Amino acid sequence: MGTVHRQVILVGGGIAGLWALRSLVAAGYDAILLEREAIGAGQTLGSQGILHGGVKYGLDGTARDIAAKLRALPPVWQACLEGDREPRLSGGEILSRCQHLWAADSWLAKVGATVGVRAMQGEVRKLERGGWPEALREGGHQGSVYELGETVIEVRSVLAALAGPVRERIFRGEVDRWEAEEGGQGLAGVWCGGQRLTAEAFIFAAGTGNEAGAAAAGFGGAVGQRRPLKQVMVRGPLPRLYGHCVTAAPKPVVTITAHPSGEETVWYLGGGVAEEATGMADEAAMRSARQKLAGIFPSYSWEGLSWACWQVDRAEPNAANRLPDGPALVARGGTALAWPSKLVYAPSLAEEVLGFVARRLAPGMREGATVPLPRAELGRYPWETADWLAI
Repeated sequence: MGTVHRQVILVGGGIAGLWALRSLVAAGYDAILLEREAIGAGQTLGSQGILHGGVKYGLDGTARDIAAKLRALPPVWQACLEGDREPRLSGGEILSRCQHLWAADSWLAKVGATVGVRAMQGEVRKLERGGWPEALREGGHQGSVYELGETVIEVRSVLAALAGPVRERIFRGEVDRWEAEEGGQGLAGVWCGGQRLTAEAFIFAAGTGNEAGAAAAGFGGAVGQRRPLKQVMVRGPLPRLYGHCVTAAPKPVVTITAHPSGEETVWYLGGGVAEEATGMADEAAMRSARQKLAGIFPSYSWEGLSWACWQVDRAEPNAANRLPDGPALVARGGTALAWPSKLVYAPSLAEEVLGFVARRLAPGMREGATVPLPRAELGRYPWETADWLAI
C-alpha cells in the first residue's frame, strides 16, 4: 500500500480540530482531519454549549485572568454565527442569547460591588420578578436573578456548519501507529485504517487522544491533564433554563442548560453537581442531583422524570489539576498538541495552530492523492445514547 501525503494532518474532530481545519484551508493549506469516532464525539458534544464571557469567573475576584481572556471571545463567535466573519457559521443554531445567575441575596451582598461594576459594563442586568425565567418564577426561587449576556449554542448544528465546506477533508479512522522523526523531534508519519499518512505538520486536537500522540512524538512528561466529570441529566416536561445557581461560594452549585428531546426537554447539569458526582455511583449521583434541584426549585415536583449520567475525562493542558486559564499549543518539531480548554476558546486556538503552521511552511493547496478512508459522520449527544432511569 502506498503513502498519502498532505501538508497538514489534524487528529481530532471536535470543535478545536474543525475550527483549525477551516482556518488552515481558508489560508490555502492542504490539510485533512482524522477523527476516531464521529464529528464532535466526546468532549465537544458533551459540552453544555455555553460561550462563556467570563462573568461568573470574575465575580469574586479570584479568577480575573480567566475572566479577562474570555471577554473578547463571544463577539468573535457572534460575528461568525451571523455570517459576518470567517468561518461563517450562519447555519448554527442558538438555544439562548443569554444566561441567568441566581442566588440568595445574602451571597450577592458580599459581591455587590463587583456585580455593580459588571452591570455598569453591560455584562449583567438585575431582573425584576416579572422578567425571570419560568423555572425560577414558578419554581419557588427566593432571592435575586441576574441576566448574563452569554450565548448558548446548539452544538451539533454549529459543528455541521463548521464541517460543511470541508467535509471531504474529514475522515474516520483511529491512528494506531506512529513514526517518529529521527532525533525524536515530532512525527514523520502515522498509520490509520491500515493506511500510511505523512505530512509536514501534525496537529493533535484529540482530547484524551493527545496523550498517545505526545508519547510517540517524544514530548515526554505530563504535558496534559485529565479532570473527571460526570454530567447528570434529567428529562421530562421541563421549562427551558440556562444559567448558574450560586449559593455560599460563587462557584456554581449547578449549571443548567436545556436541550430539546422529542416532546420533552433535557436539563443537562454541570458545575458543582457534575464535579461531586465523579466520586459516586450513577444512581447515587442522580439522587444527589435530584435532592439539590428540589432545594433550588421547591415548588416543582420531581416525580415521574427520567435520569441518566454521562462520564468524561476533560482533557486539558497541564495546569496542576486546576482549571487552565486559556487554550494551549505545545510544539516539538513539526508536531503540535492543542487543547482549547473551553468551547469558546476554539477561535483563539485556531489562530495559534495557523501561526504554528505558517512559521514552518508556505500555503500549497493542491490536488492530493485520494485518502482511502471513510468520511466521518456527525456524532450524537450524551442524552441520545444514555440509559435512562426513573428514581
